[in-house]
Amino acid sequence: MKINIYLFAFALFAMATSCRKEEETVFPDYDKNWLVVEDNPNDATIHANYLFFQETGIPIYFNDTIGSQQRVDVFGHDYTYYEVLSMNYSLGGVQAGATAGAPPSVQTFTYCSTADVPAALAFLREEIMPMLPKEVHVPSILLVDTLRSFGFGNYAFKGFNTVVIGAVPQIPEMDATTRAAYKGAILRALLTNAVLDEKYDDILEKFYNTTRKYVTSRDAYNMYSFQLSSYVTGLPPGVTATPQAIGFLGTDPRNVYYTPMSTWMDVCMYLEATLGNTEEQFKQLYGNQNNIMIKYGYIRQILADMGVPVQ
Repeated sequence: MKINIYLFAFALFAMATSCRKEEETVFPDYDKNWLVVEDNPNDATIHANYLFFQETGIPIYFNDTIGSQQRVDVFGHDYTYYEVLSMNYSLGGVQAGATAGAPPSVQTFTYCSTADVPAALAFLREEIMPMLPKEVHVPSILLVDTLRSFGFGNYAFKGFNTVVIGAVPQIPEMDATTRAAYKGAILRALLTNAVLDEKYDDILEKFYNTTRKYVTSRDAYNMYSFQLSSYVTGLPPGVTATPQAIGFLGTDPRNVYYTPMSTWMDVCMYLEATLGNTEEQFKQLYGNQNNIMIKYGYIRQILADMGVPVQ
């Protein structure tokens, strides 16, 4: 009899625990899509962002905390959940690897004023959206004032679910040269994943091998620059072994003593230079470097296939 009583008590306890857990852990609204912009006609900035979202499907934010929600944890305690944009560097599954240096990262940033947003939206409409193929997915854009990143400068950085765009208050006063460089950095951040898609593997392999063929005993990427004279072979007589001579635009932005530490960094550097300059300007900068011009041609070939109107 005692055993039956214990079993009955245990069954009641188990049922109560099961019901309590179900009540406290089934939250159908917790998987909501945060990357949307809801209208507020009484707030000019939010309304402008809403109109941009309706036109483009891209939510624009000027704060990395984009929403909050009251929740209950598994112990039945109420708490406020805050949805924050992730700025961890994301490149479509391409891994930096242990030998490719520390991954790019956002080091510091400051919020911009709501008064800076209209000029930024106008710039995006006029300069960026006409260059962006409809197939390219942009999860969101975060507009900020100052931006300092490890790897990608102060203008644009691709995070996990957002592209951070800095220097927003400076947009109205940018001269043509600065504006072009700014545009190139933003487009690089928006387009890198699409350019590195597997459909372009054959073209990209030619891009990488244009440089790699000069370093046969090891990889040309992630090489100490002062070792180039020892490892580079096959350059024309009298040509010094420099990063530019074998097709790099420069050293890795994370460490000036090394060649680009990964193939994707090489692509990023070319994208920014290609999209921030006209063809004539690019030739003025690098026209005397045959291998750079060959790799430039491959990048333009990919962009043309994507429908990006490169000048």
